[in-house]
Amino acid sequence: MGAWAELTVDVVRNALPSDMSSQYQPWVDANPAKANRLSEIVAEILRTFRQAVAAFPGNVLDENPDTVPATGFRHALDLVIYNLGMEMGVRFAPEVYTLIARAEIWLRMVQNGGIRVDPTACAGTPSYCAPDDAAAHAFIFG
Repeated sequence: MGAWAELTVDVVRNALPSDMSSQYQPWVDANPAKANRLSEIVAEILRTFRQAVAAFPGNVLDENPDTVPATGFRHALDLVIYNLGMEMGVRFAPEVYTLIARAEIWLRMVQNGGIRVDPTACAGTPSYCAPDDAAAHAFIFG
């Protein structure tokens, strides 16, 4: 679970659902005070995710402040899109609320150590770390 992914305004704009994407610029034009709102939301989600990782002592933060753990990237993206959409007055399908609940659960699991974030750990789903030779020998031969 060691990979980290960059979460930027450009990444979010490219991932916006098509209906929301077409509404975004007219919304900004109609609300000039909201011109930087997307970057503020992205920064807030980055802080939230990185603070959740830092909260558990066994987790390790990536040095790049614009990254989130790859295992939580989709959750972070969903939260940014949801928060922006709420401000824009977008009506979401009921399934979206399940995605947001999953994102919140993921955050709590990371914060409490249920999901470990360590760049030196094995990656993949399911993850597997081969034991070192001494541990394997002891396990097999006692």
